[in-house]
Amino acid sequence: MKARPSLRDARPQDSESLAALAGQLGYPNEPLAVRRRLEAQAGRPGQRILVAEAEGRVIAWMGLEVVDHFYTPAFVMITGFVVDEAHRGRGTGALMLAEAEAWTRAQGLGRLRLKANVLRTDAHRFYEAHGFSRTKEQYDYSKALG
Repeated sequence: MKARPSLRDARPQDSESLAALAGQLGYPNEPLAVRRRLEAQAGRPGQRILVAEAEGRVIAWMGLEVVDHFYTPAFVMITGFVVDEAHRGRGTGALMLAEAEAWTRAQGLGRLRLKANVLRTDAHRFYEAHGFSRTKEQYDYSKALG
């Protein structure tokens, strides 16, 4: 049986792994661009990029961010979450969700939220099995400016 992954905050030297995993999530990235974004976001309060590491390799990442709008109580949003395809179903996701819950509580907040693509039915089952409930369906709009 393999050792349980360890969790830690992302570091700039993780950029190649983070970019590859983002590609699995459907967001192709260049490692250098990921590194620059990580460095720019380092130390921002209310944000965290969590990674799971196994056998010296990053196998998952999760973005966490405190959201505090005037019209709703503050909460933590999982802004992105991916476990390497080769490591799914082994408890890494559950371990990371537990850490996300602990971090949310440490921020003094009582709600953890996320969004999942409608096509990711395996992810839906995973989240529901871990106590999340679907609250709404919506469309995501984007407009390129430039």
